[in-house]
Order: sequence, then C-alpha cells, then structure tokens
Amino acid sequence: MIKKENLLLPISIIILGGCIVLSAWIIMYGLKHKTQSELLITSEAEKPPAMYDVQKKALLNSEEAAQYMGISSKEFDFLIESHIIQKKNLHSYETYRFIPFIEIASIRYFNETEINKWIEYNMLHT
Repeated sequence: MIKKENLLLPISIIILGGCIVLSAWIIMYGLKHKTQSELLITSEAEKPPAMYDVQKKALLNSEEAAQYMGISSKEFDFLIESHIIQKKNLHSYETYRFIPFIEIASIRYFNETEINKWIEYNMLHT
C-alpha cells in the first residue's frame, strides 16, 4: 500500500507545474492581443526620462505663473495683491480661496499644481 505522504509530493508538483504553464499562456495571450495604442501608452509610460529632457520646474515666479494662467504679469500681480489685502482682514479661510504661494527673499513662488487646484476651487465656488 502506498503511503499518503508519498502521493502528495508528486501531485503538488504536477499542480504547481500546471499553474505555471497556465499563467504563462494567459500572459502570452494578453500580450499578443494588446492593441497598438495600448502598447504605445505602456511603452511611453515605462520609458525613462531622457537625459536631454528639461526637468519641469517645481516653483514658478510671478511672471511664469501669469504666463501659465494666460494673463499678463500686471493682471497677475494685481490679483495677488488683492488676495493679500483680503487675507489681512480674515482670521481663517479655505485653502484655495486665494492662490497659494511661498515667499523667499521677497520673491513670490507658485506651484503649478496649486494654481490648478485654485482654478478648480474657484470654478466650483464662484
């Protein structure tokens, strides 16, 4: 009579081998049937940045922020100054009621993501 322990190992090996073969077939089938646009999107997303690509700036000065928003520097400066005056009279306010910025050595810097959030907030709350 064959012992149970002696049967479990070969059965486990056969099941594991079958799972590996099935997994490989599923992956192969999935890669074969990807559309050309899916392959392009995947390859672009996985592509490491080139050495010659200019890295996106984390902070924009007032002129760059104005250009990003599509308004003149004069209009942007007026907007920021009016926000500063309005903030002086408030004890608390919602984060994106005013354009967030930091001031370093008397120069104001803005973040593109924060500008986008400010625009989105003001589109919904105006």
